Amino acid sequence: MATGSLKALKKLCDQNGMPTSEYIPKIQQGWVGKQKGLLQILWERGWVDISRLGKYTIDGSKDGFGIKQLDTSLKFLMANCVDFEEEESLLQSMGTKMGVIIDRTPKCHCELA
Repeated sequence: MATGSLKALKKLCDQNGMPTSEYIPKIQQGWVGKQKGLLQILWERGWVDISRLGKYTIDGSKDGFGIKQLDTSLKFLMANCVDFEEEESLLQSMGTKMGVIIDRTPKCHCELA
């Protein structure tokens, strides 16, 4: 084991080809393995105005008179996406392939089934 000042140890490492520092790349977080939010989905579809990004909320922002602006409501915008509204669930599509109709009922209400 070598002893001495830091400068002497670095010189000894350089002479023997040993690195004295380590490069650790910064990891950028992405969407892999994560759920997308309403804002991300609407942005990908072109429904979001980037210049007004801070105005979007779940129920929509309010103007000076307290009236909700539906064009900033994520729920309202998503409801206007026809393919989301009419998309079949996996259960429904499998039932269609088998020749049966799957009628959905609300959760925890087995009396409606």
